[in-house]
Amino acid sequence: MADTFSRRSFLFQGGRVLLAGGAVATAGPLLEACDWFAKSSPTSTAEVTYTYPTFTPVPDVQLVQDAINKILLPKYGVTLKLNPVDAGAYDQKQKLAVAAGDVQDIVYSVPWINNYYVNVAQGALKPLDDLIKKYAPKTYASMSVQAWQSTKVKGKIYGVINQQPWTRPIGPRVRKDLATKYGLDLSKVYTFDDLTPFLAAVKAGEPGVTPIGYSTISEKGPPYSAAYLGYEIVDGVSTDAGIIGVKADDRNLKVVNIATLPEFRQQVQLARQWYRAGYYPAEPPGDQSIANWRAGKYAVEIDVVHRDSVGQLKQTYGMDFVAKGLGPLVLTTGGIIATMNNVSNTSKHPEAAMKVLEALNTDVEVYRLISRGIEGKHYVVTDAKNGVVGCDLFNDYYSSPDVVGAWPLSLKDNQAATPSQALGFAFDPTNVKTEFAQVQQSQQQYGLPLIMGRVDSSAGMQTYLSKLHDAGVDKVISEIQRQLDVWKSSK
Repeated sequence: MADTFSRRSFLFQGGRVLLAGGAVATAGPLLEACDWFAKSSPTSTAEVTYTYPTFTPVPDVQLVQDAINKILLPKYGVTLKLNPVDAGAYDQKQKLAVAAGDVQDIVYSVPWINNYYVNVAQGALKPLDDLIKKYAPKTYASMSVQAWQSTKVKGKIYGVINQQPWTRPIGPRVRKDLATKYGLDLSKVYTFDDLTPFLAAVKAGEPGVTPIGYSTISEKGPPYSAAYLGYEIVDGVSTDAGIIGVKADDRNLKVVNIATLPEFRQQVQLARQWYRAGYYPAEPPGDQSIANWRAGKYAVEIDVVHRDSVGQLKQTYGMDFVAKGLGPLVLTTGGIIATMNNVSNTSKHPEAAMKVLEALNTDVEVYRLISRGIEGKHYVVTDAKNGVVGCDLFNDYYSSPDVVGAWPLSLKDNQAATPSQALGFAFDPTNVKTEFAQVQQSQQQYGLPLIMGRVDSSAGMQTYLSKLHDAGVDKVISEIQRQLDVWKSSK
């Protein structure tokens, strides 16, 4: 799995046993273990189900669930039933569940899986404004009004966000041994072009090593990222490889097709140069990518870089890394709501569900159980003083001594990042449903191979722009612009 610390990495981080779909904890310095509900003596017990996607097998679910309930029952007056679902099947299963009106409590719905905006439009999620303030006060207080604004659709909150690294700087994550051997100084790398001499040196000097590793043709691996160019994607669905965006610092909120810009073309040309030079695998290795990394077959991974990336990479690949995020540090809607839990509109116990979410986000014991399992059975604490495990987030242990102190620094990054002018905007595609679906298909079919350098940059650009035009991208942009203007005027 190449995207060790991307959106998906909040569900899959090397060594974790239970992968709570984005139940990433709030900042330890801000929130002590929650005892708010212990002040009242619950007279009845509600069982709350939690349905979430996982990216690896989840062992001992019942065992860990029982351990969690030993805390939840006396302290919060609720019990939890875990329902982990393989990520590959999660989207389809949730669509069927919504269509059938299945009774669910806590579910995982974000833009990139089990689409948040689609679920809100279909009435599948419960508005949470009052529930959060009453039953999850510490979770609500731990994050800014601005952050909660990012979850709103037509003025209502439908998702409980998590305190995690919200910024998404993309950059090189490099094997430390090869960086040292070939004199790579990341402090002097400011753009992806600056990385080219190192890639060339590895290609020439390391037989059997492909300079850049990735698993699938996706937004992970190429030098293009909307965030790297300083844009926020505003279509509500696309990730970093999207092309309908607003410059984060543009107070006029002009929606543009990023694929028409010179800076996009530059990144596409660089990717093609790298591909032709043999810096990428000839064919995507898929699930084999992790084994290839562990076997030393790659040198660089291009992905989101956070304060604890090197620790997570070491956990996953078994070697030391150096890393640097490139581009501006921008706070975007997509970054904030990348991991989020929600309450189904069919829930019979929404108040109890919110109590569970309060515990997941503020109770250190509960969080660590659902994230890592049972100490001594599923993981070992190797450094109790610094909270290092041997096998977050901010209530979690550190994965390596290399990243001790990352959580407070990540919190500072969240607070210091420049908020996008479109922060909190939610696009409703209803009026351009057909065109929007066609544009998404064009991005997948023609855009991804282009930004990965797998097609000629000149001819591929012409084809991509033509397909986007035929799909109705101009109509989609016009509708997003209209909605943005209305949203701006109502702020």
